[in-house]
Amino acid sequence: MERRSDKRLEADFPVRIQGADARGVNFDEPVRTINVSEQGMALLTQRDLPRSAILTVSIRGRGATRARGGRADFLAQAIVAYVLPEGDLNRVGLRFICATLAL
Repeated sequence: MERRSDKRLEADFPVRIQGADARGVNFDEPVRTINVSEQGMALLTQRDLPRSAILTVSIRGRGATRARGGRADFLAQAIVAYVLPEGDLNRVGLRFICATLAL
């Protein structure tokens, strides 16, 4: 039985993540999503990220609707909920902090 509180949608689009990896090295990396929900997303990265790390997530054109038309970029803080090895990459689950992604 599905225990998640929000529906996941398979999605493959570019996202930028920023933060510090498990060694404390700051990074700014373009990645692609695996799935998204209103409250978070899963993505693949080469980074070794610690659980509970705080990252900044930006998604071009997925933010609020602008008064003059079009959409702003979505920008939010997210916490690393899980990290699972997947081949040479890590599958990382992120949960947004005080933000909701309009799907």
